[in-house]
Amino acid sequence: MARLDIQSLTKSFGETRVIKGVDLRIEDREFCVFLGPSGCGKSTLLRLIAGLEEATSGEILLDGQPITDLPPAKRNLAMVFQSYALYPHMTVRQNMSFSLDLAKTDRKVIDEKVQRAARILELEPLLDRKPAALSGGQRQRVAIGRAIVREPRIFLFDEPLSNLDASLRVQMRLEIARLHQSLQATMIYVTHDQVEAMTLADKVVIFSAGNIEQSGTPQELYRRPANRFVAGFLGMPQMAFLEATWKGGTFVLANGSPIPAPEGLPRLDEGARVTIGVRPEQLSLGGSGQGALEGRIEVIERLGSDAYAYLAVPGLGRLTVRCAADVGRLEGTQAAALLRPNSFHVFDANGVAIHHPSHS
Repeated sequence: MARLDIQSLTKSFGETRVIKGVDLRIEDREFCVFLGPSGCGKSTLLRLIAGLEEATSGEILLDGQPITDLPPAKRNLAMVFQSYALYPHMTVRQNMSFSLDLAKTDRKVIDEKVQRAARILELEPLLDRKPAALSGGQRQRVAIGRAIVREPRIFLFDEPLSNLDASLRVQMRLEIARLHQSLQATMIYVTHDQVEAMTLADKVVIFSAGNIEQSGTPQELYRRPANRFVAGFLGMPQMAFLEATWKGGTFVLANGSPIPAPEGLPRLDEGARVTIGVRPEQLSLGGSGQGALEGRIEVIERLGSDAYAYLAVPGLGRLTVRCAADVGRLEGTQAAALLRPNSFHVFDANGVAIHHPSHS
């Protein structure tokens, strides 16, 4: 069992508070992803868990036992860094076994653990090569193998795919998902890439400015974001935000267009200011005059299975509409983004979600 509890954890560098009182539980065998923009504190929190930074206050508990003041070597955690940090003069086998050699582990045990890790990561043909003879993806697998042989209670990954090209990132993402299924281990993974978070995680924790904005399954966060920050951060292309005023039982957008109230909307005061959030798949493309949100199609991105039209709407800005893959050459033409009834999110004046689409 390897459950991690973080209680009221803070970290300050001088007068700057980087982690501002985080409370979080990561369950045994859970794949937890810390997601957020650069500078939000996610990597600092990972380093606090690993013992590479000293907490200012708060507690870190591993299976109920405090590890906050333990040195990294005694926490029984293994960290995989963004840089591979392999010894260039050592073979793959020697790099993977180095920590066990330092601990004076029995040679037979070392060989068995290295062989098992190499088999899991498909590194067996490469054990006698040196890092210079490996690709970027192979080097990252060696770094992961070095963590596996230690048999840690928890694996910590600090943006491990950032140095890889796009195709290798996809391949390694699948490797890490397969590794989690194979090892059934607790894993904590830091990234700013929402695709990695959505595809790998059992639980995503979204950070902003040293605070947790929301945590939950990827689908929970995508379908029911707690606030405007989470809604805008998850989803590619991004959710569009339209400022509106509540008047006479309907929403009136900044350009004067009326939007009918969705079912289940909580009571609002007359004149209340809100923000309507709309994802590309919650819009459809129609001809001019067929809807209130009329504008000019600036660009259409064709991605093979899907296409996205970018519509400039006077008074509202740009809307992104998901289209059929075989949409015609409509750039420069007038069109309308048609908003399906009950298909949008509503946020109050403070950015807190007050309504989500019932079907999403």
